[in-house]
Amino acid sequence: MAKAYRSGKRDREAARDQKNQDKRDRLQRNRDKRATGRSSEIGDAPERMGEVALEDISPSGVASVKGLDRRMPMRLFVGGLSWDTTAEELRRLFEPLGEVSEATIVTDRDSGRSRGFGFVTMADTAAGKQAMRELDGAELDGRRIKVNPAGAR
Repeated sequence: MAKAYRSGKRDREAARDQKNQDKRDRLQRNRDKRATGRSSEIGDAPERMGEVALEDISPSGVASVKGLDRRMPMRLFVGGLSWDTTAEELRRLFEPLGEVSEATIVTDRDSGRSRGFGFVTMADTAAGKQAMRELDGAELDGRRIKVNPAGAR
């Protein structure tokens, strides 16, 4: 009777050890798959996307998808403004190049005086790019202005 007990215990221990070894082997295989980019959770290989042209990238850094409507607004930073320049003058400068959604001059909180820069939002990306090309370095109120894509807030 004692012999049967010992043999059963050895069998249980051997089965437990084998189960633990199988688990370690399975975990190592999964780690190896993840390291090479082949994981059961993410598929066999990552899906490759097509090339993106530099002109297809919006100022926010998000690539547009071909075939979708390209009429996206573009926000421009306008620097080097005179303290006397108003938002309406800024709007009039940009309107011949396309529809202007918004034109603002940034003012000092305490004095209310212009800080010398502002933002213009063009309704169309193409018009925004054209405005950057044509108005960067242009003169407004006796000062040369700088026009760049506005950075993220």
